[in-house]
Amino acid sequence: MRKSKILKTISYILIPFLILIIGLSIFYEFGKEVYGEEIDTSTYFKTDTFLNMYMSELSSEAQRLIYHNDSFNSLNDGDITICFVESNSFHVLKNKQYNLKDYYFLITYNDLAITNVELTSKTNNLQAIKEFINSSSNKKANIINGVVESNSEIFANKALQYYEGFENTYYSIDENSYVIKNDHSTETLITPNGNFEYSPYDYKYEITDEGTFITEVEENEFVKNALSQPEKEWYTTNIKDFQIFSTYSEELVEIENLYYLKTLIKDLKLFEKYMVYAIPIASSLLIIIFIYLIIAIGHTNGKDKIDFNDLDKIPIEIVLLVGCLLVIGVVAIAISPLYNIKQSNYVFANSLLLTGYFISYILCAVMGITIIKRIKAKTLIKESLTGKICKWSFNLCKKILNKIKNIIKRIIRTIKELISNWPDSIKACICFIIYVLLSILLIFALEFIGFLIILIVSGILLYGILEEINSYKKIEKHLKEMYEGTNREKLNEKDFTKNFKEVVKYINDISRGYENAIEEGIKSERLKTELITNVSHDIKTPLTSIINYVDLIKKENIENEKIKEYVEVLDNKSQRLKKLTEDLVDASKASSGNVKLNIEKINVVELIKQTTGEFEDNFKKKELEIISEFAYDELYINADNRYMYRIVENLFSNISKYAQEKSRVYIDVKRIGSKARIDIKNISKERLNISSDELMQRFVRGDKSRTTEGSGLGLSISKSLTELQKGSFEIKIDGDLFKVELEFDII
Repeated sequence: MRKSKILKTISYILIPFLILIIGLSIFYEFGKEVYGEEIDTSTYFKTDTFLNMYMSELSSEAQRLIYHNDSFNSLNDGDITICFVESNSFHVLKNKQYNLKDYYFLITYNDLAITNVELTSKTNNLQAIKEFINSSSNKKANIINGVVESNSEIFANKALQYYEGFENTYYSIDENSYVIKNDHSTETLITPNGNFEYSPYDYKYEITDEGTFITEVEENEFVKNALSQPEKEWYTTNIKDFQIFSTYSEELVEIENLYYLKTLIKDLKLFEKYMVYAIPIASSLLIIIFIYLIIAIGHTNGKDKIDFNDLDKIPIEIVLLVGCLLVIGVVAIAISPLYNIKQSNYVFANSLLLTGYFISYILCAVMGITIIKRIKAKTLIKESLTGKICKWSFNLCKKILNKIKNIIKRIIRTIKELISNWPDSIKACICFIIYVLLSILLIFALEFIGFLIILIVSGILLYGILEEINSYKKIEKHLKEMYEGTNREKLNEKDFTKNFKEVVKYINDISRGYENAIEEGIKSERLKTELITNVSHDIKTPLTSIINYVDLIKKENIENEKIKEYVEVLDNKSQRLKKLTEDLVDASKASSGNVKLNIEKINVVELIKQTTGEFEDNFKKKELEIISEFAYDELYINADNRYMYRIVENLFSNISKYAQEKSRVYIDVKRIGSKARIDIKNISKERLNISSDELMQRFVRGDKSRTTEGSGLGLSISKSLTELQKGSFEIKIDGDLFKVELEFDII
């Protein structure tokens, strides 16, 4: 189907007609509002708008009398100079431009007169021009020395309201130059070369976001020279100084000749009811045809590749240039007669326009077909003049850059061999000095080319330095990850410059060893945890039996005091062993993180108060004075209530065991920024000859002895449980002062 010549031919024939249907339909829809409407001008001549426009034009012409410009066509009638100007009365109604029909005027002032009546043998003097204007049967609009003479009702009644426009104040600069001052504000300098408004100064402005500001003020030299003439002679005019004769017909003539467009709109009106369907149907067909042609163009029977002809081998720029020039020429010829078209040659204009349209379509179709063929064959850019020039320029630049690159490599290699054994600082200084000297020499010797070479070399060196910095940053980042124990990937030597490849190799070896050590440590810790858990579990069964049997013995009626004493010892030691076993299991779980937390909102102040109350009897036995300070009644944190109680219980248990009797214990709960802090301080009864880090280790007690109760695991368990709940646990020792600081995030 895409290789069918008949289908392609039908498509090519249909396209211009479909476009014509769509174009004419759209033109009619938009044009009927503008060109199809007839404007009623009968009432316009009775409006103030008309009178304002008419009087403004007369006053403008009166001002032109003040100076007799040599550019006017003029003749002399005795002592009076009559100037001829081409002038029409311009009016705008509903965005259409009109001239007033049969508009003529004559204005006299002193020994000057100005008129738009053509100066011929019949109108070669002032009286003849007056008679020509007055002989017309049209509307008269005369103002003779301030008196209105008119057969126009609105002109006769309201013309005097516009007399101010004829008041001018001016002064002479010399016999050929005058300055008119209108409305006592703007001024116009009138010279033989023309008229223009002037200002004594020229201003330069700067536009910013905050507004427009004057940046510089200079005297206008032209005006300064023009005004630096002999003493001025002032003149003043008003309506009584002028004699104005004018006539017009109450009819407006459109400035633009729109006969062709109006006639075309009228002809298209016959098909108005069909245009509603024409646009969507024609547009749909046009889209289908375009899609088909885009697919089918270039494919012919018997050929698998795109079928190229002689036109397709010409560079596309030439094809488009010639084609566009021909289209522009054809269109210009086709539309040239439309502006001044008359009824007699309307059919000829249509024929010429259609001929130009179809010729333009053929030219555009030829250009479109060759472009589509080239796009399909992927030769549009490659075979074009622009593509060839770009390709040649690219290859040339590539060769130049490769040569420069090879030269720089040889220079760098030679320099490296010479200074390989020098200290790095000396190497850097020497390289910098050489580079600066070479740069200066190149710039002086080759000027712009030398500067360009230095610029390229500087860019390459900067790139190398940035690569070195990037390699260093990657290594620094990897080392930081190793330090934090979070590195998971090895460094790839290909991602680093030559200077860092050996370093990367060493770091990877260290990283592997570090990870192996961590894995071994984790494995060892896991084995210890499992061993403790298993041993503790094995101990619990016989220990439970011992405790139960001791309880049974205690219930017997034993008369031998010695046996009672032995049973009491057995009971104490078995309970202590049970507590040790439980602490051992808890410490193992806490350190390994094998603890299930039930995080909830906890009032830490209430928890401390409750635990203090539970240990009140133990503190009283040792005569310890509890001094509590709570800055708030409520401080809430996210934590596990059971394990928070265990932490505080371990700390209070230590106090009851190791605090100096008859001493004070300080318990403070306060807020530090966004943290809730618990401070617990007491005086140790034994000398604390141990560091806080050692005290945090398992099975260590401050008195370095085993004479007191306790497993030495309480502080270790408390620290592990605190950190599991995202808190901080810190011990401070100052002489015999023992202090614990707990911190948690406040909700």
